[in-house]
Amino acid sequence: MSNENKKTVHIDIVSDVICPWCYVGKRRLGEAIKQSRELYPNFSFEIEWHPYLLDPSLTKEAQSKKERLLKKFGESTFNSNAAILIELGKEIGINFDHDGVVAQTYDAHRLIKYAKSQGKQEEMVEILFHNYHEEGKNPADYDVLSEAAASIGLDKEKVLQFLKSDERMQQVKDEISQALNKGIAGVPYYTINNKIEVSGGQEPKVWLEAFEKISKE
Repeated sequence: MSNENKKTVHIDIVSDVICPWCYVGKRRLGEAIKQSRELYPNFSFEIEWHPYLLDPSLTKEAQSKKERLLKKFGESTFNSNAAILIELGKEIGINFDHDGVVAQTYDAHRLIKYAKSQGKQEEMVEILFHNYHEEGKNPADYDVLSEAAASIGLDKEKVLQFLKSDERMQQVKDEISQALNKGIAGVPYYTINNKIEVSGGQEPKVWLEAFEKISKE
């Protein structure tokens, strides 16, 4: 295929590690990209993940995930939301578990930036989602984060050093501010090639419609 026919599809994703619909959205976007390989073989995809704080009141101190959600939504809404996610998860290969702990995600976002600089952004996002939503692991714990990084081939000691510094913290805070200034009030939030915007954990068909628009440009 000649280079003239190639088309880069750049997708910016505003997301938080503790957001279940962001994990669902990642799976569904992945499925849409897989399907599009046949439909649009000239497409090349670039994905960049950006930070968001789903719950800015969280601190580094771990709390029970279930208790926090019960307090936020009430028992009946929590139970119905959990049931929906568990069923949906089964269809797309996610075993949602509402036990475990929750904490602030600044360091997880910093780690995603670090992994991007090492060419491992996508793998990092995947393992952080898995750890939190399926294993109930603490998203603020340096041991949990550095082990996640080591599991995708990054140097554990270097990652620990990075986490103990404040490197990339300002970048993360600035990007969160930018998302809020843009009026993003919920995640996941996607921008394709700086013009097509998609919000929520949409099904693959929504993405395929967006890709079709891009193919006609």
